[in-house]
Amino acid sequence: MRLSKGEKIVYALLILSLVMLNPPVLNVINSYAKKNPLTLNYPTLWLWLQLWYIVAIAAFLVGAIKIKSWRKDYRG
Repeated sequence: MRLSKGEKIVYALLILSLVMLNPPVLNVINSYAKKNPLTLNYPTLWLWLQLWYIVAIAAFLVGAIKIKSWRKDYRG
């Protein structure tokens, strides 16, 4: 099965968002958040998590709309 360029980008963004939300990277962000608890008047760790959740949701939605193999028609 060949993946199109768009599919590769969607999958890469989904994998990247999973990596950025897990302990090896999150430990670095926690260290930064201890020194700088607020960024733009919001909690630093909260902003980091929200950023990557938004990236993952947007990638999934774009994939669901654009990737033909993800679209299924179940009308009887």
